[in-house]
Amino acid sequence: MKLDDRIFVATLATGIGYADRTREEHGDWKRLAILFFSDLRADIEPDCPADLESQIRSHMATIQARRGELYQVSTSGQTITLGHALEGAR
Repeated sequence: MKLDDRIFVATLATGIGYADRTREEHGDWKRLAILFFSDLRADIEPDCPADLESQIRSHMATIQARRGELYQVSTSGQTITLGHALEGAR
C-alpha cells in the first residue's frame, strides 16, 4: 500500500509509529499515530488530519490482519509476534 509522502512510518520499540513529515513538534516530525505490537491497539492523535488518518488506519489494518505472525523489528532479524499479549495469540 502506497501512503501519502507526508506520512513517515517507523518501527519503534513498542510498535509502528506514524509521523507527519510536513509538521514539526519539539524538534521532530509530528506524531500522528502508533500501532502497538503487543495488542495491535491503534492510538491516533486527536489532531491527526482526517485524510492521513484514513490512510494510516488502512495501513494498520494490514498489520492487524497478521495477528500471530512473526514481524521483523530490526535489520539483524529480530522478530516479535504481532498481538502477543492478546488471548489466543499463536
